[in-house]
Amino acid sequence: MPTANKTPRPATPYLDRLAALAPKERWPFARDLVTRDPRGFFAELRAHAPIFETPDVTLLAKRADVIEALSVPKVFTVDLYRPKMGDFMLAQDETVVNYRDKSVMRAILTWDDLPKVRALVGEVADAILAGAPDGRIELVSQFARIVPLRLVQRYFGIEGPDADLLDWSYANQMDQFNNLPYDGRPDAEAIHAAAEESRVKLRALFATLIPARIAAIKAGTAPDDSLTRILKLSLPESAHFGMDRVVINVGGLLIGAIETTAEAVVNALAELFARPEVLAGARAAAARDDDSLDGYVWEALRFSPIVAFMFREAASTYTLAKGTAREKVIGKGTVVLPLSLSAMFDPDFVEAPEAFRPDRPFHTYLHFGYGHHECLGRYVGAVMIPEMVRRVLKRPAARPLGPVDMAGTPFPQSWPLALS
Repeated sequence: MPTANKTPRPATPYLDRLAALAPKERWPFARDLVTRDPRGFFAELRAHAPIFETPDVTLLAKRADVIEALSVPKVFTVDLYRPKMGDFMLAQDETVVNYRDKSVMRAILTWDDLPKVRALVGEVADAILAGAPDGRIELVSQFARIVPLRLVQRYFGIEGPDADLLDWSYANQMDQFNNLPYDGRPDAEAIHAAAEESRVKLRALFATLIPARIAAIKAGTAPDDSLTRILKLSLPESAHFGMDRVVINVGGLLIGAIETTAEAVVNALAELFARPEVLAGARAAAARDDDSLDGYVWEALRFSPIVAFMFREAASTYTLAKGTAREKVIGKGTVVLPLSLSAMFDPDFVEAPEAFRPDRPFHTYLHFGYGHHECLGRYVGAVMIPEMVRRVLKRPAARPLGPVDMAGTPFPQSWPLALS
């Protein structure tokens, strides 16, 4: 008898390998896949296991589920931040502190400053590139970290030694975003201790910096930066926004600005340099000195974002994707990873996701997060990152001399470029 035609079983090599592992081994293997081949792994998840459970974490691969989880902050909370951040607003969901502190910080980081931010970034970037000896530069340590550092010092007003500010920013980024319980790092305690030490030193800097700045305000000689603006606010005592809140919130600007910006600039440039036809269009856009380059940068970061996922913890039992074939009950206490990279390649939302299209609408992207905890500095970053990329691309001879070296860390550590 003739054999009936059967639909071939789809190839799912990653899911097959995961299914063959002992449960306790599944998240470590999946975490490795997120590093080695996130797009391939996430494509399998979206098609065959969009809500994928392991004993350690549950991964959300469909854009609709990522957005749903990030839209209910009282259910999927940022409680995992609390041991690292204390009562910083980023570690709180829909609280008085979050509402108040975010409002204050948005009041001093005004949209009117964006042209000034762009000009400052361009000036600093050009000076660094022009001064590179022998027409070569190590882009990470000499450019990608230094430009946002100067913004921290001159626009945010955190005047401190370069080496200290860079160390403190790095230590806290490592601890707060790359040293969570599910990371299982063997050096977890040392990373946390380094971050705690850096916070003590940062508070000591503010103990000197704030009185000096208050004196300058009284003398009429204070610069117009974020620290000066926040110290000049006349908030009532009932607002409970004292010097402790000034330190924790202005200090948060330092922690959030340097490593994230450096990685975004490196990732975007590496992606563009790897695509010769796209690179030609990006160079032409850079030469026009308008915002037409921005789309190239955000699209490059869709392929190579600074993070592949966010993390949340379920405060209560919740049914996700209710009414769909993938409906799943998420138990209280479950660590959930909304896969933002996967969401930006979901064909249900993104047309031709594997195509590089610099004209995509900005809401395609999740580079600055989504919802209640969207990045406070997104508008500053949205100016600074493309402008830094522009200043490199405006040099026609700029090209990589080797691959980006992560040196076994979550962040780029070195990348040699020729500029001439």
